Amino acid sequence: MRKITVFLFILCIVILFLAGCTGTQTATPTMVKTPTPEIIYVTVLATPTPLTTIISVTSAAPVEVTTAALDETEQMDAEFLEYIDDNHVIEAMNTLAGATPGSYSISTGYNAGPKNEALRLNNLVHDAPKPGSEQMKEFRTAMMDALSMMDGSTAGFTRYRDSLQRVILDYNAVISEMHSEGSASVDAEHLMGHGNDVRSFNVTETGLKTFTIHHTGEHNFAITLKNEDGKYIALLANAIGDYSGKTSERLVIGKYNLDITADGDWTIGIASG
Repeated sequence: MRKITVFLFILCIVILFLAGCTGTQTATPTMVKTPTPEIIYVTVLATPTPLTTIISVTSAAPVEVTTAALDETEQMDAEFLEYIDDNHVIEAMNTLAGATPGSYSISTGYNAGPKNEALRLNNLVHDAPKPGSEQMKEFRTAMMDALSMMDGSTAGFTRYRDSLQRVILDYNAVISEMHSEGSASVDAEHLMGHGNDVRSFNVTETGLKTFTIHHTGEHNFAITLKNEDGKYIALLANAIGDYSGKTSERLVIGKYNLDITADGDWTIGIASG
């Protein structure tokens, strides 16, 4: 029994020894292999920023006017002038200059007829298509300024007739300018004066020319049409005192003269057709 006990004791010691040896063994750590990072190639497309050119314009630099802008200005002028001619504004203004102040009335004031006609013409000019060029704008302003002078009084007639001279000059200037630029417009001209005179005008297209004539006076009034060489063509007007009338003559291209005999104010409008 004692031998068995000793044997078991020794066996336990052996087992314990063997277990200790096994427990003291250090486990070799497993080496973790770090993966090599993958290289990713990224293509970046760089769009170049366009170069912006900054143009500095000083007040001294000339302003460039494009052809389109010029065409638009000419079109606006042509539409304005066509409206004025279609409504016979200049002709009516000339006729108004040949009216008489009449007598003052307590109920109606000064001559209401010319005053109302001036108002009607002023409204026509105001409602016309707006012109484009500065020259045509000045012509429009001159018309409205002259018409605003007409209040039917004697002084109003004088102011109106004086202002109408500016209108006639401006009208002839814009017509001449449009012809020189080759613009289509009515071949018209207006003359204005006082007393005896000789006036010239040019015909640029062969055809019928209509003369609208007005005179305010007391004595003989006559207008003789002659060619550039002084050859008689026609007697356009012949009257005593006030006169208003129209007459037509077929004229060829060339220069013509008007011999005017008068003692008062007169206006002569010359238009095609």
